[in-house]
Amino acid sequence: MRILRLNEMPITLNPRGIGARFLIDTPDVVLANLVIEPGQTVETHVTPVDVFFYVVEGRGTVEIGDESGEVKAGDIIVSPARIPHGLKAAPDSRFSVLVVKTPNPKKIK
Repeated sequence: MRILRLNEMPITLNPRGIGARFLIDTPDVVLANLVIEPGQTVETHVTPVDVFFYVVEGRGTVEIGDESGEVKAGDIIVSPARIPHGLKAAPDSRFSVLVVKTPNPKKIK
């Protein structure tokens, strides 16, 4: 059994300059925890696979395609493959989000 204790895992910067914990990387799935500081933004981008966001703590805004919504801890957001998406932490809230990509975009042939 493999147990990951989120708060005990180190935070490093991802290629977009956002704090991240890289948790799982298999051919079927990538799981990361983004830790977005108050007011910080993950710019809109496109991913070639489905992405699911689970808000662990805090509040923020998620944009998917031409839709935008305020989200908070406990919310799950679905972003279909090849649809632009982005995230922004509320100005007064650290925004911790689990990001699930399936299948692993690095393993697509």
